[in-house]
Amino acid sequence: MTACFRIAWIAVRELIHEKVFYLLACFAVLSLGLSLILGQLTYAEQAKLTLDFMLGGIELSMLLFSVFMGISLFQREMTQGSISMVLSKPISRASFLVGKYLGQLLVQTAVIAIMGLLTLAFCARYPGFVSVPAVLQTLSLFALEVAVLTAVTYFFAVNAGSITTAVVTTCVFLVGHFRDTVNRNLTDAGNLSAWGLLKTLTPDFEVFNMKALASYGQTIAWTEFGWAATYALCCVSFFLLLAGICFQAKDIAT
Repeated sequence: MTACFRIAWIAVRELIHEKVFYLLACFAVLSLGLSLILGQLTYAEQAKLTLDFMLGGIELSMLLFSVFMGISLFQREMTQGSISMVLSKPISRASFLVGKYLGQLLVQTAVIAIMGLLTLAFCARYPGFVSVPAVLQTLSLFALEVAVLTAVTYFFAVNAGSITTAVVTTCVFLVGHFRDTVNRNLTDAGNLSAWGLLKTLTPDFEVFNMKALASYGQTIAWTEFGWAATYALCCVSFFLLLAGICFQAKDIAT
């Protein structure tokens, strides 16, 4: 466990010094600014639209952050061969994988918290129209969603290259959000069977989506939030377990 936390701390330091991290951070700030501008383009329901755009900007930013930082953090060790030197020490592969994951998760949570504070600061001009508890619940669900997506990224990063990992993980994210739309448009029995299998293997990211409710100042019951957190924990455990099994079987010269 000590080795796992040590790897996590090293991962945090690596992420902070990554050029990609600052590029994504700039994108996140720009997306918040653009969302704020778009919200001001309408004269009606400015508070709702501003908050809606800004929460959407946070979700998009964290999608890119989760995928590309996960690839950068894990794939670089694989491609440069530095992982061999790490694993030659008394550190298990499971500790290495979980440590990297926890380090990235810590940074991502901090980024979500900072962007959430900026969102609340921007929306402070609409007192009575923006519900702080609803925004905090939405941000917490974003953190759970990103935790699941990062675990999916690590699973594919262990088994595939950088481009494949980015494309497939993004597709998993889209499938998880648009499964209801696909359900309504599929009629062929064969397609329905294949789609049913795909839905079973991919997380339902709509469980973590309450942006529309937050825009109207509505919260969800804490029991429902607890079920979402439990679902996220199960998904993270499942994909990290699969990633750990595949990583253990991977041929890496130490």
